[in-house]
Amino acid sequence: MPLQTRIFVGTLVLGLCAAGSAAQPVTNAAAQTTSPQSEMDAAIHQVEKIVNQPVAAYRRAPGMHVSEYSPGWFHEGAAKPDFNTVDVRATQETPYDKHEYVTSDLNPNIVFIGRQLEFNSMTKYFYTNRSLPKKKLTQAEMEEINRLYRIIGRCEQQLAQMQTPQKASDQAAPDSTGSDSTAGKRPRLLNPYIGAAAILFLGLVLVLKYLLKTR
Repeated sequence: MPLQTRIFVGTLVLGLCAAGSAAQPVTNAAAQTTSPQSEMDAAIHQVEKIVNQPVAAYRRAPGMHVSEYSPGWFHEGAAKPDFNTVDVRATQETPYDKHEYVTSDLNPNIVFIGRQLEFNSMTKYFYTNRSLPKKKLTQAEMEEINRLYRIIGRCEQQLAQMQTPQKASDQAAPDSTGSDSTAGKRPRLLNPYIGAAAILFLGLVLVLKYLLKTR
């Protein structure tokens, strides 16, 4: 076989292999993508971690000026925040600031410094232990909660869309021009990777046939 012919055949083979490799689907792409459920769970965990930070407690001693809250620290229930729009900085309350020390009937033998505490109706949804007061959050911490809330809201919407059955295209009423039925009969375009591989393979077959004839 002449040298030029062998070079040409080798080039066709390499091109065919490259086209076949390019046509391989990425099977693990979905596995590498974080699911909306796991992303939302991670964001909720971070919110709970920030909201339920421990607060310094002190043993109650004679002579302390202590204000006692009853019954308990919080009322029952909690409103679910609108995760897409709420700003927890606007709903932060500091009713304990006016007291040097505060306690409740749930733990009357220990006290907390009033100015270190807060109540927030838009983070109460994530209070995991209501027998203790909640730490006053900084501006940075509240901004982080706002960011996490947006993630939770987005993931909730994505999960809702995934759970809603997709409407089949044939359920839609076709228009008067019959464009729906026409579109359904259009031939599907050939995958470019598959087409390239097929062309290279055909070229290789033709070259081999030519070589066999010229022997």
